[in-house]
Amino acid sequence: MPRPRRRNPGDFRSRRGETVRIPHPEVALEGPPAARSGRLAVRRLHHSGPRPLRVLLLGDRAVVGDPGPRHAETLADRLVDRLWLTLRRGVDLDVLTDLTPVLRAVRGAFDAWRLWRYDAVVIALPAEPGALKHVRLRHHLSELLDEVLADAAGTASLVLASPVPRSRHAAKPFPVEELLGAAPSDRIVACPVLEADDARAWAAAVAERLAPLLPAPDRAPAPDSAAALRDRPDDEAERQRALDALGIVESAPDPRFDDLVELARTAFGAQSAEINFLDRDRQWKMAVAGAERGEQPRSTSFCNLTIQSAEPTVIEDARLHPLLRLAPAVRGPRAVRFYAAYPIESADGYRVGSLCIYDSEPRAAEAVNLDVLRDLALLAQAELTGVDTGPIDSPLTSSGAGGTMGR
Repeated sequence: MPRPRRRNPGDFRSRRGETVRIPHPEVALEGPPAARSGRLAVRRLHHSGPRPLRVLLLGDRAVVGDPGPRHAETLADRLVDRLWLTLRRGVDLDVLTDLTPVLRAVRGAFDAWRLWRYDAVVIALPAEPGALKHVRLRHHLSELLDEVLADAAGTASLVLASPVPRSRHAAKPFPVEELLGAAPSDRIVACPVLEADDARAWAAAVAERLAPLLPAPDRAPAPDSAAALRDRPDDEAERQRALDALGIVESAPDPRFDDLVELARTAFGAQSAEINFLDRDRQWKMAVAGAERGEQPRSTSFCNLTIQSAEPTVIEDARLHPLLRLAPAVRGPRAVRFYAAYPIESADGYRVGSLCIYDSEPRAAEAVNLDVLRDLALLAQAELTGVDTGPIDSPLTSSGAGGTMGR
């Protein structure tokens, strides 16, 4: 199997450049004037693996790392690796910088960011508090905790990581324990970091503190858990706005995406593979291998089912599916029987499309390596958004990858 070239997010020829702002690219934070003037840079890291967790890391750029191209020694990069090593699960880590603008514009800062999507939120406090010493900003941090807890999933935990001074002459750390005492909650936990200038020490401390708080992969998610909440359909108006902001629909064929669908088709031994986007009442095919380009009504689209959930979609035999068995694609001359897909997200987490494979012969779900399917979708997502990295430690980017991707 050909090995795709790993790209930095900035390789994408984006109309916006490398930095995307929330809640949507090039849109300021909603809220009062102070909030509207503040903007956050987002970077999204992904680790290959099953049953992925979603974690938000918020902190000053000096602590969490530059939101541009990947640097091996940043807290963000180390944390995504450490969580994988600790939990042996896939990881989706969203990184927001900087902390200080958030504190200055805390009221309504996260109204559009949908914190309920995250299994956990980590706030990394700076080693040198600087402006955080100011009583007013300390109050803002307390307000930030209230905002996060109000919008986060009912089972989500909030970790406050704070460096511990090496000596009594060092700068006084931020008073985390005092803050926790003022806003008591069993969902907020302190995480002391002994080596403030070592990204590995930060990552190890946070992962160790976070691991027992995260949901177990073998348990059904609670109704108020992040896993259950993000599995709901997106608000359609917001989802469409996110797709429109990407400016991708009706664009010219792109060899990067064409190569990805050909890789997917070959890897899974399927007749066809596609990258599709759901645009209002139609499905638009951006890249196709083994079939023809074009569009089709969204009402009969397989991929329309895929974007209704955060989980992968596998249809073993479409002729037995209650919603698709009468669809034209299932009854035509090249009838689709087997279908598998994984959603593709915008930079702010809306499911705008999917990467799918399909075949005219039924196939058991157990024969599909869903981890690899996710990795392929993440590679497409990285090219699309400019803020996502490709999946770390994926078999698709290892020298030994080859053959059909089954379990």
